[in-house]
Amino acid sequence: MCGIAGILSSQATSPELLVFLKKMQKSLHHRGPDDQGLWHDEDVYFSHNRLSIIDLTKHGHQPMLSHDNRFVITYNGEIYNYLELKELCLSLGSQFVSHSDTEVIIECYRHFGENAFIKFKGMWAFVLYDRLTNDVIFSRDPFGIKPLYYGVYKGDIYFASEPKALRVAHDYFSEPDEVTIQLFTESAYLDRGDWTFFKNIKRFPHACFSIFRANDPIKKILPQQYWKPIVKQETINYSDAVTQLRALLINSISLHLRSDVPVGACLSGGIDSSAIVSIGNKIHNQDFKTFTIWYSQHADINERQWAEKVIKHTQAQSYFVEPTYEGFIQDFDSLISSQDEPFGSTSIYAQYAIFKKIASENIKVVLDGQGSDEQFSGYLGFIPIYLSYLLDNANYLHFAKEQWRLNKNYQSSLSMRVIYQHLTKRIKKQQNNQFEQINITELADTYENRLKYLSYQPQSYEEVLTQLLTDSNIPQLLRYEDRNSMAFSVESRVPFLEPELVNFVLSLPAEFKIRNGYTKAILRDAIKGIVPDDVRLRINKLGFPTPELDWMQRGFNLDVQTTNSREWRELITSKWRSNNSL
Repeated sequence: MCGIAGILSSQATSPELLVFLKKMQKSLHHRGPDDQGLWHDEDVYFSHNRLSIIDLTKHGHQPMLSHDNRFVITYNGEIYNYLELKELCLSLGSQFVSHSDTEVIIECYRHFGENAFIKFKGMWAFVLYDRLTNDVIFSRDPFGIKPLYYGVYKGDIYFASEPKALRVAHDYFSEPDEVTIQLFTESAYLDRGDWTFFKNIKRFPHACFSIFRANDPIKKILPQQYWKPIVKQETINYSDAVTQLRALLINSISLHLRSDVPVGACLSGGIDSSAIVSIGNKIHNQDFKTFTIWYSQHADINERQWAEKVIKHTQAQSYFVEPTYEGFIQDFDSLISSQDEPFGSTSIYAQYAIFKKIASENIKVVLDGQGSDEQFSGYLGFIPIYLSYLLDNANYLHFAKEQWRLNKNYQSSLSMRVIYQHLTKRIKKQQNNQFEQINITELADTYENRLKYLSYQPQSYEEVLTQLLTDSNIPQLLRYEDRNSMAFSVESRVPFLEPELVNFVLSLPAEFKIRNGYTKAILRDAIKGIVPDDVRLRINKLGFPTPELDWMQRGFNLDVQTTNSREWRELITSKWRSNNSL
Protein backbone atom coordinates (compact mmCIF):
# COMPACT_ATOMS: atom_id res chain seq x y z
CA MET A 1 0.00 0.00 0.00
CA CYS A 2 1.53 3.23 -1.07
CA GLY A 3 1.29 6.65 -2.66
CA ILE A 4 2.17 7.06 -6.31
CA ALA A 5 2.71 10.16 -8.43
CA GLY A 6 4.27 11.03 -11.75
CA ILE A 7 4.55 13.26 -14.78
CA LEU A 8 4.52 12.15 -18.41
CA SER A 9 6.29 14.93 -20.23
CA SER A 10 5.78 16.31 -23.71
CA GLN A 11 9.13 18.05 -23.62
CA ALA A 12 12.77 17.16 -23.09
CA THR A 13 14.15 16.50 -19.62
CA SER A 14 13.42 19.50 -17.45
CA PRO A 15 14.83 20.21 -13.96
CA GLU A 16 11.53 21.99 -13.26
CA LEU A 17 9.57 18.76 -13.66
CA LEU A 18 11.75 17.02 -11.12
CA VAL A 19 11.01 19.82 -8.65
CA PHE A 20 7.28 19.35 -9.25
CA LEU A 21 7.63 15.59 -8.83
CA LYS A 22 9.36 15.96 -5.46
CA LYS A 23 6.57 18.25 -4.24
CA MET A 24 4.00 15.69 -5.32
CA GLN A 25 5.87 12.93 -3.55
CA LYS A 26 6.15 14.93 -0.32
CA SER A 27 2.40 15.61 -0.26
CA LEU A 28 1.75 11.83 -0.19
CA HIS A 29 4.20 10.95 2.57
CA HIS A 30 1.33 9.78 4.81
CA ARG A 31 0.49 7.02 2.33
CA GLY A 32 3.93 5.46 2.55
CA PRO A 33 6.34 6.59 5.29
CA ASP A 34 8.57 3.49 5.14
CA ASP A 35 10.51 4.27 1.97
CA GLN A 36 10.60 6.78 -0.89
CA GLY A 37 11.86 6.52 -4.43
CA LEU A 38 12.20 8.57 -7.64
CA TRP A 39 12.91 7.46 -11.20
CA HIS A 40 12.89 9.39 -14.46
CA ASP A 41 14.19 9.54 -18.00
CA GLU A 42 13.53 12.07 -20.75
CA ASP A 43 9.75 11.60 -20.90
CA VAL A 44 8.66 9.72 -17.79
CA TYR A 45 8.87 10.83 -14.15
CA PHE A 46 7.78 8.41 -11.39
CA SER A 47 7.70 8.80 -7.60
CA HIS A 48 6.72 6.41 -4.86
CA ASN A 49 6.03 6.44 -1.12
CA ARG A 50 6.06 2.94 0.31
CA LEU A 51 4.08 1.36 3.11
CA SER A 52 5.89 -1.96 3.43
CA ILE A 53 3.48 -4.89 3.68
CA ILE A 54 4.84 -7.68 1.46
CA ASP A 55 8.61 -8.24 1.11
CA LEU A 56 9.82 -5.77 3.71
CA THR A 57 13.36 -5.78 2.32
CA LYS A 58 15.00 -3.23 0.02
CA HIS A 59 14.08 -5.50 -2.91
CA GLY A 60 10.51 -4.19 -2.64
CA HIS A 61 11.67 -0.63 -3.31
CA GLN A 62 9.74 1.41 -5.89
CA PRO A 63 9.64 2.69 -8.52
CA MET A 64 10.70 -0.85 -9.45
CA LEU A 65 12.59 -1.89 -12.57
CA SER A 66 12.26 -5.37 -14.00
CA HIS A 67 15.27 -7.66 -13.84
CA ASP A 68 16.16 -6.75 -17.45
CA ASN A 69 15.44 -3.01 -16.97
CA ARG A 70 12.74 -3.08 -19.67
CA PHE A 71 9.81 -2.20 -17.39
CA VAL A 72 9.45 0.31 -14.58
CA ILE A 73 6.39 0.62 -12.36
CA THR A 74 4.98 2.77 -9.58
CA TYR A 75 2.19 0.88 -7.85
CA ASN A 76 -0.26 1.20 -4.98
CA GLY A 77 -2.12 -1.86 -3.70
CA GLU A 78 -1.85 -5.57 -3.09
CA ILE A 79 -2.22 -8.56 -5.43
CA TYR A 80 -3.32 -11.28 -3.04
CA ASN A 81 -2.84 -14.19 -5.44
CA TYR A 82 0.70 -13.09 -6.28
CA LEU A 83 2.21 -16.39 -5.13
CA GLU A 84 0.14 -18.41 -7.60
CA LEU A 85 0.81 -15.89 -10.39
CA LYS A 86 4.52 -15.97 -9.63
CA GLU A 87 4.57 -19.74 -10.15
CA LEU A 88 2.77 -19.25 -13.46
CA CYS A 89 5.31 -16.65 -14.61
CA LEU A 90 8.23 -18.83 -13.53
CA SER A 91 6.85 -21.63 -15.69
CA LEU A 92 6.91 -19.18 -18.63
CA GLY A 93 10.54 -18.22 -18.07
CA SER A 94 10.34 -15.19 -15.78
CA GLN A 95 13.13 -14.28 -13.40
CA PHE A 96 12.54 -12.64 -10.03
CA VAL A 97 14.86 -10.71 -7.74
CA SER A 98 12.28 -9.96 -5.00
CA HIS A 99 9.48 -11.63 -3.08
CA SER A 100 7.09 -8.75 -3.76
CA ASP A 101 3.77 -8.70 -5.57
CA THR A 102 5.02 -5.62 -7.47
CA GLU A 103 7.43 -7.68 -9.52
CA VAL A 104 4.66 -10.19 -10.22
CA ILE A 105 2.61 -7.42 -11.87
CA ILE A 106 5.53 -6.59 -14.15
CA GLU A 107 6.10 -10.20 -15.18
CA CYS A 108 2.41 -10.88 -15.72
CA TYR A 109 2.22 -7.89 -18.04
CA ARG A 110 5.32 -9.13 -19.86
CA HIS A 111 3.60 -12.43 -20.64
CA PHE A 112 -0.07 -11.49 -20.95
CA GLY A 113 -0.23 -7.76 -21.73
CA GLU A 114 -3.59 -6.21 -20.86
CA ASN A 115 -5.03 -9.73 -20.35
CA ALA A 116 -3.04 -9.84 -17.13
CA PHE A 117 -5.42 -7.52 -15.28
CA ILE A 118 -8.26 -10.02 -15.18
CA LYS A 119 -5.91 -12.55 -13.53
CA PHE A 120 -5.20 -10.28 -10.55
CA LYS A 121 -7.11 -10.80 -7.30
CA GLY A 122 -6.57 -7.69 -5.29
CA MET A 123 -6.68 -3.92 -5.23
CA TRP A 124 -4.42 -1.73 -7.28
CA ALA A 125 -3.69 1.47 -9.11
CA PHE A 126 -0.47 1.52 -11.07
CA VAL A 127 1.34 3.15 -13.94
CA LEU A 128 3.74 0.91 -15.84
CA TYR A 129 6.27 2.05 -18.44
CA ASP A 130 7.63 -0.24 -21.16
CA ARG A 131 10.99 1.28 -22.08
CA LEU A 132 11.28 -0.93 -25.18
CA THR A 133 8.00 0.08 -26.84
CA ASN A 134 7.67 3.44 -25.05
CA ASP A 135 4.16 2.44 -23.93
CA VAL A 136 2.67 3.82 -20.71
CA ILE A 137 -0.02 1.69 -19.07
CA PHE A 138 -2.56 2.90 -16.51
CA SER A 139 -4.58 0.25 -14.64
CA ARG A 140 -7.03 0.25 -11.73
CA ASP A 141 -8.73 -2.60 -9.88
CA PRO A 142 -12.30 -3.75 -10.66
CA PHE A 143 -14.04 -1.78 -7.91
CA GLY A 144 -11.70 1.19 -7.54
CA ILE A 145 -10.51 0.24 -4.07
CA LYS A 146 -7.26 2.06 -4.78
CA PRO A 147 -7.41 5.58 -6.27
CA LEU A 148 -5.81 7.11 -9.34
CA TYR A 149 -6.26 10.73 -10.45
CA TYR A 150 -4.82 12.56 -13.42
CA GLY A 151 -4.83 15.90 -15.22
CA VAL A 152 -3.19 17.52 -18.25
CA TYR A 153 -1.24 20.78 -18.02
CA LYS A 154 0.56 22.27 -21.03
CA GLY A 155 0.61 18.88 -22.73
CA ASP A 156 2.05 17.03 -19.71
CA ILE A 157 0.04 14.37 -17.91
CA TYR A 158 0.18 14.50 -14.12
CA PHE A 159 -1.09 11.55 -12.08
CA ALA A 160 -1.25 10.66 -8.39
CA SER A 161 -3.05 8.70 -5.68
CA GLU A 162 -4.77 11.83 -4.38
CA PRO A 163 -5.79 15.19 -5.90
CA LYS A 164 -3.65 17.10 -3.41
CA ALA A 165 -0.51 15.84 -5.15
CA LEU A 166 -1.53 17.43 -8.45
CA ARG A 167 -2.54 20.63 -6.70
CA VAL A 168 0.88 21.16 -5.11
CA ALA A 169 2.43 20.90 -8.57
CA HIS A 170 0.26 23.61 -10.21
CA ASP A 171 -2.51 25.98 -9.10
CA TYR A 172 -4.19 25.03 -12.37
CA PHE A 173 -5.33 21.81 -10.73
CA SER A 174 -7.02 23.65 -7.83
CA GLU A 175 -9.80 25.28 -9.86
CA PRO A 176 -13.11 24.01 -8.46
CA ASP A 177 -15.60 22.18 -10.65
CA GLU A 178 -18.78 24.15 -10.05
CA VAL A 179 -20.92 21.55 -11.83
CA THR A 180 -19.73 18.78 -9.49
CA ILE A 181 -20.33 21.06 -6.54
CA GLN A 182 -23.87 21.80 -7.70
CA LEU A 183 -24.60 18.10 -8.25
CA PHE A 184 -23.52 17.42 -4.68
CA THR A 185 -25.20 20.31 -2.87
CA GLU A 186 -28.49 20.10 -4.76
CA SER A 187 -28.79 16.39 -5.58
CA ALA A 188 -26.31 14.62 -3.23
CA TYR A 189 -24.28 13.03 -6.05
CA LEU A 190 -20.74 12.02 -5.13
CA ASP A 191 -17.89 10.19 -6.88
CA ARG A 192 -19.73 9.62 -10.15
CA GLY A 193 -18.08 9.06 -13.52
CA ASP A 194 -14.62 10.57 -13.79
CA TRP A 195 -15.68 13.91 -12.29
CA THR A 196 -14.03 15.35 -9.20
CA PHE A 197 -14.53 18.57 -7.28
CA PHE A 198 -11.57 19.97 -9.23
CA LYS A 199 -12.30 21.04 -12.79
CA ASN A 200 -8.95 19.95 -14.22
CA ILE A 201 -8.53 16.68 -12.31
CA LYS A 202 -10.14 13.44 -13.50
CA ARG A 203 -10.63 10.16 -11.71
CA PHE A 204 -9.27 7.24 -13.72
CA PRO A 205 -12.17 4.76 -13.87
CA HIS A 206 -12.09 1.48 -12.01
CA ALA A 207 -12.00 -1.83 -13.93
CA CYS A 208 -10.19 -0.02 -16.74
CA PHE A 209 -6.77 0.34 -18.34
CA SER A 210 -5.26 2.71 -20.86
CA ILE A 211 -2.18 2.35 -23.07
CA PHE A 212 -0.49 5.21 -24.93
CA ARG A 213 2.96 6.23 -26.12
CA ALA A 214 5.09 8.26 -23.72
CA ASN A 215 6.69 10.30 -26.51
CA ASP A 216 3.42 11.04 -28.31
CA PRO A 217 3.12 14.85 -28.37
CA ILE A 218 -0.67 14.54 -27.99
CA LYS A 219 -1.14 11.98 -25.25
CA LYS A 220 -4.69 10.79 -24.68
CA ILE A 221 -5.87 8.66 -21.81
CA LEU A 222 -8.67 6.58 -23.30
CA PRO A 223 -9.84 4.07 -20.65
CA GLN A 224 -10.85 0.60 -21.81
CA GLN A 225 -12.92 -1.63 -19.55
CA TYR A 226 -11.42 -5.07 -18.83
CA TRP A 227 -14.05 -6.28 -16.34
CA LYS A 228 -17.67 -5.76 -15.40
CA PRO A 229 -20.02 -7.79 -13.20
CA ILE A 230 -21.67 -10.72 -14.95
CA VAL A 231 -25.38 -10.54 -14.18
CA LYS A 232 -26.83 -13.84 -15.32
CA GLN A 233 -29.14 -16.15 -13.43
CA GLU A 234 -27.39 -19.13 -11.87
CA THR A 235 -29.22 -22.48 -12.00
CA ILE A 236 -28.51 -23.74 -8.50
CA ASN A 237 -30.55 -24.82 -5.51
CA TYR A 238 -30.40 -22.87 -2.29
CA SER A 239 -28.46 -25.43 -0.28
CA ASP A 240 -25.73 -25.74 -2.92
CA ALA A 241 -25.57 -21.96 -3.24
CA VAL A 242 -25.00 -21.63 0.51
CA THR A 243 -22.15 -24.17 0.35
CA GLN A 244 -20.52 -22.48 -2.62
CA LEU A 245 -20.84 -19.02 -1.09
CA ARG A 246 -19.24 -20.23 2.11
CA ALA A 247 -16.27 -21.63 0.17
CA LEU A 248 -15.84 -18.46 -1.88
CA LEU A 249 -15.96 -16.26 1.20
CA ILE A 250 -13.46 -18.40 3.10
CA ASN A 251 -11.13 -18.39 0.10
CA SER A 252 -11.32 -14.61 -0.30
CA ILE A 253 -10.61 -13.97 3.37
CA SER A 254 -7.73 -16.44 3.21
CA LEU A 255 -6.14 -14.51 0.35
CA HIS A 256 -6.72 -11.17 2.09
CA LEU A 257 -4.82 -12.43 5.13
CA ARG A 258 -1.57 -12.69 3.17
CA SER A 259 0.84 -10.22 4.68
CA ASP A 260 4.35 -9.95 6.08
CA VAL A 261 3.02 -7.78 8.93
CA PRO A 262 0.24 -8.47 11.47
CA VAL A 263 -3.37 -8.08 10.28
CA GLY A 264 -6.17 -6.57 12.36
CA ALA A 265 -9.88 -6.04 11.69
CA CYS A 266 -12.56 -3.41 11.99
CA LEU A 267 -15.43 -4.94 13.97
CA SER A 268 -18.72 -3.06 13.95
CA GLY A 269 -20.83 -5.82 15.49
CA GLY A 270 -22.71 -6.32 12.23
CA ILE A 271 -22.71 -9.64 10.40
CA ASP A 272 -20.20 -8.59 7.70
CA SER A 273 -17.26 -7.67 9.93
CA SER A 274 -18.27 -10.42 12.36
CA ALA A 275 -18.05 -12.94 9.51
CA ILE A 276 -14.55 -11.76 8.60
CA VAL A 277 -13.26 -11.92 12.18
CA SER A 278 -14.93 -15.26 12.91
CA ILE A 279 -13.82 -16.93 9.66
CA GLY A 280 -10.30 -15.60 10.07
CA ASN A 281 -10.18 -16.94 13.60
CA LYS A 282 -11.88 -20.32 13.09
CA ILE A 283 -10.63 -21.30 9.65
CA HIS A 284 -7.18 -19.72 9.65
CA ASN A 285 -6.38 -19.43 13.38
CA GLN A 286 -5.89 -15.71 12.87
CA ASP A 287 -5.45 -13.81 16.13
CA PHE A 288 -6.96 -10.46 15.25
CA LYS A 289 -6.71 -7.22 17.06
CA THR A 290 -10.20 -5.82 16.56
CA PHE A 291 -11.30 -2.18 16.61
CA THR A 292 -14.85 -1.12 17.38
CA ILE A 293 -16.72 2.20 17.57
CA TRP A 294 -18.93 2.73 20.61
CA TYR A 295 -20.86 5.55 22.31
CA SER A 296 -21.35 5.69 26.07
CA GLN A 297 -23.99 8.45 25.85
CA HIS A 298 -25.91 7.30 22.75
CA ALA A 299 -27.41 3.87 23.31
CA ASP A 300 -29.35 3.97 20.03
CA ILE A 301 -26.14 3.87 17.98
CA ASN A 302 -23.95 1.84 20.32
CA GLU A 303 -22.95 -1.60 18.97
CA ARG A 304 -20.47 -2.54 21.68
CA GLN A 305 -22.63 -5.39 23.06
CA TRP A 306 -22.71 -7.06 19.63
CA ALA A 307 -18.99 -6.70 19.03
CA GLU A 308 -18.29 -8.14 22.49
CA LYS A 309 -20.17 -11.32 21.58
CA VAL A 310 -17.81 -11.86 18.62
CA ILE A 311 -14.79 -10.93 20.72
CA LYS A 312 -15.78 -13.50 23.35
CA HIS A 313 -16.42 -16.06 20.61
CA THR A 314 -13.01 -15.58 18.98
CA GLN A 315 -10.93 -14.43 21.97
CA ALA A 316 -9.75 -11.48 19.88
CA GLN A 317 -7.72 -8.71 21.48
CA SER A 318 -10.16 -5.82 21.34
CA TYR A 319 -9.97 -2.05 21.29
CA PHE A 320 -12.93 0.32 21.60
CA VAL A 321 -12.95 3.83 20.21
CA GLU A 322 -15.47 6.50 21.23
CA PRO A 323 -15.68 9.38 18.75
CA THR A 324 -16.62 12.55 20.61
CA TYR A 325 -18.07 15.90 19.63
CA GLU A 326 -14.90 17.59 20.92
CA GLY A 327 -12.72 15.28 18.82
CA PHE A 328 -14.87 15.87 15.75
CA ILE A 329 -14.53 19.66 16.04
CA GLN A 330 -10.81 19.40 16.73
CA ASP A 331 -10.16 17.04 13.79
CA PHE A 332 -12.64 18.58 11.35
CA ASP A 333 -10.11 20.50 9.26
CA SER A 334 -7.73 17.53 9.15
CA LEU A 335 -10.59 15.29 8.07
CA ILE A 336 -11.48 17.62 5.19
CA SER A 337 -7.82 17.80 4.15
CA SER A 338 -7.47 14.02 4.25
CA GLN A 339 -10.58 13.44 2.14
CA ASP A 340 -9.56 16.08 -0.47
CA GLU A 341 -13.23 16.40 -1.48
CA PRO A 342 -16.53 16.93 0.40
CA PHE A 343 -18.29 13.95 1.98
CA GLY A 344 -21.87 13.02 2.72
CA SER A 345 -22.13 12.80 6.51
CA THR A 346 -20.24 12.92 9.81
CA SER A 347 -20.08 9.10 9.85
CA ILE A 348 -16.82 9.58 7.94
CA TYR A 349 -15.37 10.90 11.19
CA ALA A 350 -16.19 7.69 13.06
CA GLN A 351 -14.13 5.80 10.48
CA TYR A 352 -11.36 8.41 10.71
CA ALA A 353 -11.26 7.98 14.50
CA ILE A 354 -11.01 4.20 14.31
CA PHE A 355 -8.09 4.30 11.86
CA LYS A 356 -6.35 6.80 14.10
CA LYS A 357 -6.59 4.25 16.92
CA ILE A 358 -5.47 1.40 14.65
CA ALA A 359 -2.31 3.31 13.75
CA SER A 360 -1.60 4.07 17.41
CA GLU A 361 -1.51 0.31 18.07
CA ASN A 362 1.07 -0.15 15.27
CA ILE A 363 -1.25 -2.16 13.05
CA LYS A 364 -0.56 -1.62 9.35
CA VAL A 365 -3.23 -3.87 7.79
CA VAL A 366 -6.92 -4.34 8.66
CA LEU A 367 -9.81 -6.19 7.05
CA ASP A 368 -13.19 -4.48 6.69
CA GLY A 369 -16.67 -5.57 5.56
CA GLN A 370 -17.27 -3.01 2.81
CA GLY A 371 -19.35 -4.19 -0.15
CA SER A 372 -21.49 -6.85 1.47
CA ASP A 373 -24.71 -4.83 1.82
CA GLU A 374 -24.72 -3.92 -1.86
CA GLN A 375 -24.40 -7.56 -2.95
CA PHE A 376 -26.67 -9.26 -0.44
CA SER A 377 -29.43 -6.63 -0.22
CA GLY A 378 -28.52 -5.54 3.28
CA TYR A 379 -30.03 -2.08 3.27
CA LEU A 380 -33.65 -1.75 4.38
CA GLY A 381 -34.34 0.13 1.16
CA PHE A 382 -34.00 -3.19 -0.65
CA ILE A 383 -37.14 -4.55 0.98
CA PRO A 384 -39.70 -2.56 -1.04
CA ILE A 385 -37.61 -3.08 -4.18
CA TYR A 386 -37.69 -6.84 -3.61
CA LEU A 387 -41.41 -6.93 -2.86
CA SER A 388 -42.08 -4.88 -5.98
CA TYR A 389 -39.96 -7.40 -7.89
CA LEU A 390 -42.24 -10.21 -6.65
CA LEU A 391 -45.30 -8.28 -7.84
CA ASP A 392 -43.70 -7.67 -11.23
CA ASN A 393 -43.25 -11.40 -11.60
CA ALA A 394 -46.83 -12.11 -10.51
CA ASN A 395 -45.56 -14.08 -7.52
CA TYR A 396 -48.45 -12.93 -5.35
CA LEU A 397 -48.49 -15.75 -2.80
CA HIS A 398 -44.80 -15.40 -2.09
CA PHE A 399 -45.23 -11.61 -1.96
CA ALA A 400 -47.90 -11.94 0.74
CA LYS A 401 -45.86 -14.39 2.84
CA GLU A 402 -42.61 -12.44 2.55
CA GLN A 403 -44.26 -9.11 3.23
CA TRP A 404 -45.75 -10.45 6.47
CA ARG A 405 -42.42 -11.92 7.59
CA LEU A 406 -40.45 -8.78 6.76
CA ASN A 407 -42.96 -6.51 8.46
CA LYS A 408 -42.76 -8.70 11.55
CA ASN A 409 -38.95 -8.66 11.66
CA TYR A 410 -38.29 -5.08 10.67
CA GLN A 411 -41.43 -3.57 12.26
CA SER A 412 -42.32 -1.31 9.37
CA SER A 413 -45.39 -1.11 7.18
CA LEU A 414 -44.32 -1.55 3.58
CA SER A 415 -47.61 -2.18 1.78
CA MET A 416 -48.46 1.29 0.51
CA ARG A 417 -44.88 2.08 -0.45
CA VAL A 418 -44.52 -1.14 -2.42
CA ILE A 419 -47.84 -0.81 -4.21
CA TYR A 420 -47.11 2.82 -5.10
CA GLN A 421 -43.69 1.84 -6.44
CA HIS A 422 -45.21 -1.01 -8.45
CA LEU A 423 -47.95 1.12 -10.01
CA THR A 424 -45.57 3.96 -10.98
CA LYS A 425 -42.79 1.73 -12.26
CA ARG A 426 -43.95 1.72 -15.88
CA ILE A 427 -44.11 5.53 -15.93
CA LYS A 428 -40.64 5.82 -14.44
CA LYS A 429 -39.30 3.34 -16.97
CA GLN A 430 -40.66 5.41 -19.86
CA GLN A 431 -39.13 8.55 -18.40
CA ASN A 432 -35.77 6.91 -17.83
CA ASN A 433 -35.49 5.21 -21.20
CA GLN A 434 -34.82 8.53 -22.92
CA PHE A 435 -31.59 8.79 -20.91
CA GLU A 436 -30.33 5.24 -21.44
CA GLN A 437 -28.12 5.95 -24.45
CA ILE A 438 -26.76 9.35 -23.39
CA ASN A 439 -23.03 9.71 -23.96
CA ILE A 440 -21.95 12.44 -21.58
CA THR A 441 -18.74 13.14 -23.53
CA GLU A 442 -20.83 14.31 -26.49
CA LEU A 443 -22.78 16.88 -24.46
CA ALA A 444 -21.88 20.29 -23.12
CA ASP A 445 -20.57 19.93 -19.57
CA THR A 446 -23.48 21.51 -17.70
CA TYR A 447 -25.42 20.67 -14.58
CA GLU A 448 -28.50 19.82 -16.61
CA ASN A 449 -26.67 17.43 -18.95
CA ARG A 450 -24.85 15.65 -16.15
CA LEU A 451 -28.10 15.33 -14.23
CA LYS A 452 -29.78 13.78 -17.26
CA TYR A 453 -26.88 11.34 -17.57
CA LEU A 454 -27.23 10.41 -13.90
CA SER A 455 -31.03 10.25 -13.91
CA TYR A 456 -31.37 6.79 -15.43
CA GLN A 457 -32.78 4.38 -12.85
CA PRO A 458 -32.07 0.63 -12.88
CA GLN A 459 -34.97 -1.37 -14.31
CA SER A 460 -34.47 -4.65 -12.47
CA TYR A 461 -33.55 -5.89 -9.02
CA GLU A 462 -30.18 -7.12 -10.30
CA GLU A 463 -29.44 -3.76 -11.96
CA VAL A 464 -30.00 -2.00 -8.64
CA LEU A 465 -27.35 -4.16 -6.96
CA THR A 466 -24.91 -3.70 -9.84
CA GLN A 467 -25.33 0.07 -9.90
CA LEU A 468 -24.69 0.32 -6.17
CA LEU A 469 -21.52 -1.75 -6.54
CA THR A 470 -20.07 -0.03 -9.57
CA ASP A 471 -21.54 3.46 -9.90
CA SER A 472 -22.99 4.95 -6.75
CA ASN A 473 -22.52 3.64 -3.19
CA ILE A 474 -19.30 1.68 -3.35
CA PRO A 475 -17.12 4.26 -5.21
CA GLN A 476 -17.77 6.92 -2.58
CA LEU A 477 -17.49 4.51 0.37
CA LEU A 478 -14.16 3.27 -0.96
CA ARG A 479 -12.90 6.83 -1.39
CA TYR A 480 -13.72 7.55 2.26
CA GLU A 481 -12.05 4.35 3.41
CA ASP A 482 -8.90 4.86 1.37
CA ARG A 483 -8.36 8.44 2.59
CA ASN A 484 -9.19 7.69 6.23
CA SER A 485 -6.94 4.64 6.40
CA MET A 486 -4.05 6.11 4.46
CA ALA A 487 -4.16 9.35 6.47
CA PHE A 488 -2.68 7.17 9.23
CA SER A 489 -0.56 4.89 7.02
CA VAL A 490 -2.91 1.92 7.39
CA GLU A 491 -3.87 -0.49 4.61
CA SER A 492 -7.56 -1.42 4.60
CA ARG A 493 -8.61 -4.59 2.77
CA VAL A 494 -12.16 -5.49 1.72
CA PRO A 495 -12.57 -9.25 1.10
CA PHE A 496 -16.24 -9.00 0.09
CA LEU A 497 -15.17 -7.08 -3.04
CA GLU A 498 -13.56 -9.96 -4.89
CA PRO A 499 -14.77 -10.37 -8.51
CA GLU A 500 -15.39 -14.13 -8.40
CA LEU A 501 -17.40 -13.76 -5.20
CA VAL A 502 -19.34 -10.75 -6.54
CA ASN A 503 -20.18 -12.46 -9.83
CA PHE A 504 -21.51 -15.48 -7.99
CA VAL A 505 -23.65 -13.45 -5.60
CA LEU A 506 -25.09 -11.29 -8.38
CA SER A 507 -25.99 -14.43 -10.33
CA LEU A 508 -28.21 -15.74 -7.54
CA PRO A 509 -31.98 -15.25 -7.53
CA ALA A 510 -33.31 -12.34 -5.51
CA GLU A 511 -35.21 -14.90 -3.41
CA PHE A 512 -31.86 -16.15 -2.05
CA LYS A 513 -30.93 -12.70 -0.70
CA ILE A 514 -34.19 -11.73 0.97
CA ARG A 515 -35.77 -14.87 2.37
CA ASN A 516 -38.00 -15.92 5.25
CA GLY A 517 -38.21 -12.38 6.56
CA TYR A 518 -34.45 -11.65 6.52
CA THR A 519 -32.23 -9.50 4.37
CA LYS A 520 -28.83 -11.00 3.47
CA ALA A 521 -30.39 -14.40 3.97
CA ILE A 522 -27.90 -16.52 2.07
CA LEU A 523 -24.94 -14.85 3.77
CA ARG A 524 -26.50 -15.50 7.17
CA ASP A 525 -26.88 -19.17 6.27
CA ALA A 526 -23.37 -19.42 4.82
CA ILE A 527 -21.80 -18.32 8.12
CA LYS A 528 -23.98 -20.53 10.31
CA GLY A 529 -21.82 -22.31 12.87
CA ILE A 530 -19.03 -19.75 12.42
CA VAL A 531 -20.60 -16.53 13.72
CA PRO A 532 -22.60 -16.55 17.00
CA ASP A 533 -26.30 -16.94 16.16
CA ASP A 534 -27.51 -13.85 18.00
CA VAL A 535 -25.12 -11.73 15.90
CA ARG A 536 -25.75 -13.72 12.71
CA LEU A 537 -29.51 -13.22 12.97
CA ARG A 538 -29.60 -9.62 14.22
CA ILE A 539 -31.74 -7.36 12.07
CA ASN A 540 -30.83 -3.82 13.14
CA LYS A 541 -28.04 -2.34 11.03
CA LEU A 542 -25.83 0.59 12.03
CA GLY A 543 -22.32 0.50 10.52
CA PHE A 544 -20.18 3.52 11.48
CA PRO A 545 -22.77 5.96 12.83
CA THR A 546 -22.29 9.22 14.74
CA PRO A 547 -24.76 11.34 16.72
CA GLU A 548 -24.88 13.59 13.68
CA LEU A 549 -28.01 15.59 14.43
CA ASP A 550 -26.67 16.48 17.89
CA TRP A 551 -23.24 17.42 16.51
CA MET A 552 -24.77 19.56 13.78
CA GLN A 553 -26.76 21.54 16.33
CA ARG A 554 -23.88 21.97 18.79
CA GLY A 555 -21.12 22.64 16.31
CA PHE A 556 -22.78 24.57 13.50
CA ASN A 557 -26.20 25.57 14.85
CA LEU A 558 -27.90 23.46 12.16
CA ASP A 559 -31.32 22.14 13.09
CA VAL A 560 -31.45 19.16 10.73
CA GLN A 561 -33.73 16.14 10.97
CA THR A 562 -31.86 13.63 8.79
CA THR A 563 -28.29 12.74 7.94
CA ASN A 564 -26.83 13.91 4.61
CA SER A 565 -29.13 16.92 4.65
CA ARG A 566 -28.96 19.80 2.17
CA GLU A 567 -27.76 22.00 5.05
CA TRP A 568 -24.88 19.62 5.76
CA ARG A 569 -23.88 19.42 2.10
CA GLU A 570 -23.75 23.20 1.82
CA LEU A 571 -21.79 23.47 5.07
CA ILE A 572 -19.15 20.87 4.17
CA THR A 573 -18.73 22.38 0.69
CA SER A 574 -18.20 25.83 2.21
CA LYS A 575 -15.64 24.44 4.70
CA TRP A 576 -13.92 22.57 1.88
CA ARG A 577 -13.63 25.74 -0.19
CA SER A 578 -12.25 27.63 2.77
CA ASN A 579 -9.71 24.94 3.71
CA ASN A 580 -8.50 24.77 0.12
CA SER A 581 -8.61 28.56 -0.37
CA LEU A 582 -10.95 28.06 -3.31
